[in-house]
Formats: sequence, C-alpha cells, structure tokens
Amino acid sequence: MVDERDFWILSQLRKDPFLSYETLGKGIGLSGKAVKTRIEALEKARILALLQAMPAAQVFDRLPRLLFFKEPAASLDKFYSAMKIDPVVFSTLDVDRRIAILVYELSGSRKHPEELTTLLGPIDSEVTPLFPHPQRELSKPLTQAELKVLRMLVSNLRVSIKEISQKTGLSQKTAKKTRRQLLDDGLFQIQPIIQSAQSSRILMFELHVHSSDKEVLARVNENLPKSVFLNQWEPTAIVLSCWANSISEVFETERNLKNEPGVNNVLVKFHTQAILSTSRLISWIDKEIVRFEKGKHCV
Repeated sequence: MVDERDFWILSQLRKDPFLSYETLGKGIGLSGKAVKTRIEALEKARILALLQAMPAAQVFDRLPRLLFFKEPAASLDKFYSAMKIDPVVFSTLDVDRRIAILVYELSGSRKHPEELTTLLGPIDSEVTPLFPHPQRELSKPLTQAELKVLRMLVSNLRVSIKEISQKTGLSQKTAKKTRRQLLDDGLFQIQPIIQSAQSSRILMFELHVHSSDKEVLARVNENLPKSVFLNQWEPTAIVLSCWANSISEVFETERNLKNEPGVNNVLVKFHTQAILSTSRLISWIDKEIVRFEKGKHCV
C-alpha cells in the first residue's frame, strides 16, 4: 500500500539515490529504519521493481529519441521482444497497453530500426528528451575512472563506495567524488522502475504537459501540487511524476491543466511495466573503456 510518504521517498531517491535512509526520513518524520522498511515493502510489492542508473546517450556519442507507438500491444511478448532490439534502452507499457520506447541512436542517424515498426506497428509520435544531459554532445569525453564508476552504478546504483574503490582501484575519496560529479553533470539519470498501476492507496502516474511557451511549462512545474519533475522533451513538453488520492483527482488535475492558458496538450500515463536494458548499456560502457585503453597504449 503506497502513501504520500512513500511517494516522497521515491521522489527524493530519483533526485539523489545516494542519500542515507536517515537523511531520507528527516523530511517526513521517519527513522532510517522505517524508511528502509518502506523501500523494502515497495520492492516486495513490485511497485518499485528496481532503482537504476541510466547513462546519458551522449556518453556513447549517441542521441536519445523517445518513440510512441500508435497501436496497443497485441501481447506482452512483443513488449519484451522490443528490448532485444539494438539500440533500445528503455520501454514502458501503460494500462491501455500502449508502448513507449527510448532508443539511443548513433549521432547522425535518424533512421529507426525497422525491426521495431515490424514488431510494434507504426510510430505515432517521437520526441527528443533533454534531460539529464541537454546538449547534443559532451564538452569532453569521460575519463577511464568515470567510465568504470559509471559501469558499477549501472550494475548496482546503491553499490557502496568501499566496493567501488576495491573494484576500480580508486581511493574511496576519489570514488565518492567521481560518483557525485557524474550525477551533478547529468551524465546519468536515476530511473526508478515503478509499476504505478500496482499502487493502491494513492495513484501514481506520469503527466505530460505540452506548451510552446517555456514560461508556461516552468509555471506548471513550480505550481502543480503532488508532483516532481522527471524530464523535458525538446523545448515543448515536461514530464512530471504525480500522485493523487483518487482517479477523480487525476481527471481534475488533467482538466485544470488543459484549461491553463498556454497549455497545448496534457497526457496522463499509468505504467504497468517498465524495463531498462542494463546489459546493453554495460556493453556500451565496456566498449568505451576498451577504446580508452587502446588509445592510451597507442600514445
């Protein structure tokens, strides 16, 4: 059973996954032990399936593209099969069985994998996420140390500094500093794998708000209660993680936003499944590490 404090914990973990249980509990009057118990309960109920690190596409000299498919999924098998197609890294399935797929395309390529449209049907719309890294390219390539720390975070986001130090050969101080810098520089995003449709005490959902006016989007983000910012698509849309006490409250929020001056469109999404292709991301990081080591030996 999810309540408002669970939502707050998930929201804080999304912003900073390295917070201690004690720090997470301070803002809501819970002990560290109580926070740990709540997180374990969310995991046991499969509401919080995983808490994972998703590197920015630019780390691999790629660009992110989010694809929305027109037709509902005919079967769950197709949803899972889509994850086997390179360069798919993340996908979600909503209660209406509609699928969204995040691909990391090679820079300069605008052609989507034909296997995706063959499997899932025509693409309804597509957008470019601007978060976590808003630039088309990184200002500088990652160092070997950064790549090794990032690999460990993708494998296990909550891995201890001691273990990072042991497996990378970095001092604990350097490992901690590198981990923090990767997050602060937007080189990875925290991706809670939340099955929002399974929460029962409160309703958790995603809200997509579209506007051609960035000031309108900023106002919505600042003033909408019961929400936290998730992502931005191009300059025209923001994605918010929200909660409500009832489905009528969800509809009221949607209706009020549609009547907001300057808002072009509002979409409500309830996820039933979400998958991150950790193995593909790790394989790409490994290639970057090998490329780095080859370049070092050639100097």
